[in-house]
Amino acid sequence: ALVNATDKPLIIINESMQFSAGVNLNYVMEFIKNKDLKSVEKFIKYFQKTCKHLKYSNKPVVSAPSGLALGGGEEVVLQSNHVVSHTNIVMGLVETIVGLVPAGGGCKELLYRWSQSDKAKNDPDYAPLQVFDIIGYAKTATSPQEAKPLLFLDKDSEVIINRNNLLPLAKNYIKKNEDFYPPKECKFRLSGEQVREKMVKVLEDLYNKKKILDHGMEVGKELAYVLSGGDTDLKQEVTEDQMYKLELNSFMKLIETDKTQKRILHTHKTGKPLVN
Repeated sequence: ALVNATDKPLIIINESMQFSAGVNLNYVMEFIKNKDLKSVEKFIKYFQKTCKHLKYSNKPVVSAPSGLALGGGEEVVLQSNHVVSHTNIVMGLVETIVGLVPAGGGCKELLYRWSQSDKAKNDPDYAPLQVFDIIGYAKTATSPQEAKPLLFLDKDSEVIINRNNLLPLAKNYIKKNEDFYPPKECKFRLSGEQVREKMVKVLEDLYNKKKILDHGMEVGKELAYVLSGGDTDLKQEVTEDQMYKLELNSFMKLIETDKTQKRILHTHKTGKPLVN
């Protein structure tokens, strides 16, 4: 449906109160209950393919969030060409709370945004460490003003007070950008083990202070593996597709674990995170 829709400009908007509270984990857990991991993997691959298609469509894709834009919802926002945001938003990549890592391009896209900063130009480990902190702590922004410093929203995104103006403003962007060109594919230079060691030190410190427990350590290590570029070094180039693959592999590794499944079920039942 998306491929057919993006031969023309596209606006992603939700007329109910929330833009998106993230991927439907009940749907995913049904597959897990039936020991059907292949379907989970297929679902994540489709989502990645969808987000990549959004980002590189020949016509502009505009997201117009209000309310919650969390997890997979935030990944859609991150990979849209332009964002018109309501002042009343809550944004974040919160997957670590349920024992997972963002796997729809969230790690990749936030890492790329941070890697474009001046500090990252002089220090190859700066961007991965910043993003490790943001995603690891499942940081959320409760307004566009908070979202911009975290780079959940970029500097070009528009912010409006009146929710009724979301759609007209998104349409206006499309009208003004008839000569739109999709962005160039992002590439990375990551230090692999070098930066991963720094991340593991952070995790060990949290573990020793009992801020995280055994599974928190495992989730953190998977996130570190993704954000460090896996088995790479600064001489090698890491492509966007390789980053998507790292996200998928870590997601699949974690969703298979009993402790992640317990976190998901506990959060669904109580609305509170389980620290295990």
